[in-house]
Amino acid sequence: MKIAVIYFGGQYNHLIVKDLKYLGVEAVAVTPDKPVEFLNNFDCIIFGGGPYSVVTELDKMGNAKEYVLKTTLPKMGICLGHQLIAKVLGGEVSKAKNPEYGLVNVIIDDEDTLLRGLKPSVKAWESHTDEVILPPNGFRVIAHSENAKVQAMVNNDNTIFGVQFHPEVKHTEKGIEVFKNFIQACKK
Repeated sequence: MKIAVIYFGGQYNHLIVKDLKYLGVEAVAVTPDKPVEFLNNFDCIIFGGGPYSVVTELDKMGNAKEYVLKTTLPKMGICLGHQLIAKVLGGEVSKAKNPEYGLVNVIIDDEDTLLRGLKPSVKAWESHTDEVILPPNGFRVIAHSENAKVQAMVNNDNTIFGVQFHPEVKHTEKGIEVFKNFIQACKK
């Protein structure tokens, strides 16, 4: 299996690649300037975090919008990547009323696929000023926190996932389980 990790300059993106390699998966950091066809060489896509805002700077994220719209590969968004998926597919993203930084208690509403084995809650690392307010049509919320009602989401086909928190950061409890579960979803 080969996973493309779309790199938006986030400080934790290298940890995503490291975790996937630890789990025995070939993971490659890919900058969003590559043409969509470049992703045909991969089995899945993970959109990492970064300093951009999809509310005001989507145009600065290279071909990321096309990666979401024009590929049929299983996808997972982390932080900015979560917001990107939501925005591009018609959800609502805005400045957070209460931005989250550091450890946050994430309540698991549905352990379906991506969050299997994490219920009832996990302490997770957060670093965001924007948040998903409303997931796209065809998605359901599978986790929330006190300040962010869409901490995690999944589409009805269990092929597109988003998490606001950072599973790659060692402070996130059971973060490696999130990657294991995504790898399993990629195999289907």
